[in-house]
Amino acid sequence: MSPLRADAERNLRRLLDAAAEVFAEHGPEASVDEIARRAGVGHATVFRRFATKDELIAAVGQERIRTLLALAEQALANPDAGQALTSFVWGIAELHARERGLHECISRCEGQELHRAAAELVRRAQAAGELRTDVTPEDVEALVGAAVKSSPPDRWRQHLTVVLDGLKPR
Repeated sequence: MSPLRADAERNLRRLLDAAAEVFAEHGPEASVDEIARRAGVGHATVFRRFATKDELIAAVGQERIRTLLALAEQALANPDAGQALTSFVWGIAELHARERGLHECISRCEGQELHRAAAELVRRAQAAGELRTDVTPEDVEALVGAAVKSSPPDRWRQHLTVVLDGLKPR
């Protein structure tokens, strides 16, 4: 694939930024026309770059997965396994709380590398005695996700704190 012209690259960046913003507000049901309007491009420009709305959702989701993977890699570099997992969970929660509608976009994407990194953080915290051993990485993901997604916007931090306290070993 040849590199994009500078103006095409700028349009693509504006389009992806606008899509992330609109999806964060309205979820994947958001209108492509609204995304194009916010990006300052025509409707046809969106579909020249992304053949379907699902392709646009996937592109935005993959960008967010890369952001989350960077958080995971930073956490994995922390030698304190308990703190590493906690900082990773709070980082993910902050992103999801700030961009609630993007969660569904992210969940539509393949994020196996992210899941592997999160599972490693869970295993490390368990081995260090910082996390209950009767939970799986999937349990931790489900509990953290529920605390953030199902909480009112002004209460998710309190709910997540309760979940994290419940995941500490007895």
